[in-house]
Amino acid sequence: MSKPIPSVRVLPTEQYFSLVRQQLAETGQAFVRVTGVSMQPLLRHLRDGVVLEPPQRLRRGDIVLFDRLNGRYALHRVIRVGKNGFTMAGDNQWHVEKDLPFGQVVGVAVALERKGRRIPCENFFLKMYSRAVTALTFPRIYLRKAAGKLFRLFRRQPGKGARA
Repeated sequence: MSKPIPSVRVLPTEQYFSLVRQQLAETGQAFVRVTGVSMQPLLRHLRDGVVLEPPQRLRRGDIVLFDRLNGRYALHRVIRVGKNGFTMAGDNQWHVEKDLPFGQVVGVAVALERKGRRIPCENFFLKMYSRAVTALTFPRIYLRKAAGKLFRLFRRQPGKGARA
């Protein structure tokens, strides 16, 4: 017999993140359930979540909740930190977002919740995972692009010739 699904109230994005911001301001922490696949395999859609705290200082490898200012939010990993902004990408993404303003960071993850278990982001294994993913971001993007070009090259049908 399957488990009953707990009742969940679905809120519009702006209302939900307004509540997240309010909770961060009042208590210093907020929990956000993960939606989407950009942070897989570490965080799974609707199964996992993160505990956020207000941003103090961003570090390479941090997982941040970022306000895109278009009604959308992203929970991604910081790849680089510069003087005037930072670079981020999802662990499962090929696209890197550069020169993002610090002021649009809503919160920084201090703990992950996986399969109902809370794990602090300072956990040794999470830190090693974060370092590996961060170090491999650009090589995996370039490898993915090269693989795509090779695939398109070999996918061409005989007799069609190469495009100029």
